Amino acid sequence: MEDDTIMINDNTISYTPMVIHPYLIVLYPHSEFAQILLEKGTVVLGRGQDADIRFEDELVSRRHCSLSFDGKNVTVEDLGSTNGTFVDGNFVHKQILDSDNRLQIGRMVLKVAFKDPSEEAFSRELYEAATKDSLTGILNRQAFMDRSAGELVYARRSNAFVHVAMIDIDDFKHVNDTWGHQCGDLILREVARLLNDEKRDSDLLARYGGEEFLLLMSGISPEDAKKRAEKLRMAIERHIFSWMDARIPLTISLGLTSREGANLTQINDLITESDKLLYTSKGRGKNQVTAG
Repeated sequence: MEDDTIMINDNTISYTPMVIHPYLIVLYPHSEFAQILLEKGTVVLGRGQDADIRFEDELVSRRHCSLSFDGKNVTVEDLGSTNGTFVDGNFVHKQILDSDNRLQIGRMVLKVAFKDPSEEAFSRELYEAATKDSLTGILNRQAFMDRSAGELVYARRSNAFVHVAMIDIDDFKHVNDTWGHQCGDLILREVARLLNDEKRDSDLLARYGGEEFLLLMSGISPEDAKKRAEKLRMAIERHIFSWMDARIPLTISLGLTSREGANLTQINDLITESDKLLYTSKGRGKNQVTAG
């Protein structure tokens, strides 16, 4: 017996169009995470008491920049700030922002996200899920890029060193081919845990992709950065990795780039340089640090 189709009267079911609201989201520093609803009109971002949205950052001017929402677009405008307003690393006077842009003022890294009010439950837990690598639990690549932007801004202003290390597990394909991908996943999680345990709290560690990791260090000299990179290398070399009663010898190779203050370019340039130095380590026999 076929099911009967339920009939309704001719009254049209009303549909309320979804209203999208822009939110200003603080991506970095992590401890300052917030999502702030932007109403129609203009708000001022700054450090002063008269700013509509205040940030306690000494590199942010009292009235740093404004955000204007006209019902469709959000536009940022610099208000003559001392250290400038940047979008995706480029100085701007006035620009419309989309959800892919990263806004930098002082050390703060922000973005504008357009969301339905039902998404207002976008909370710290969801934010954490969006910034962590699902396998290893450390930062993912995009979160690393977001947070490193704030570190670079601060280092340029204070003429400090920033060090970026590209880290690669040696002969990882052999691990997968010999013991399988489940073993490979275990190795990745364990290497991430060891690196995370050895790094300083202020360092940024992320899974870059595959068996590659990125580490950003600041506030130390190039000599000390290399010592810390060597410490990471030795921690992996000395650790006993095992799978199904089989011991798996494992090492890592590192490429370390150090730049200071005005010599700092964009994070992508530092990653490219550290990647080249990593391949030098590989070519010299692996299980070593090459600094430049």
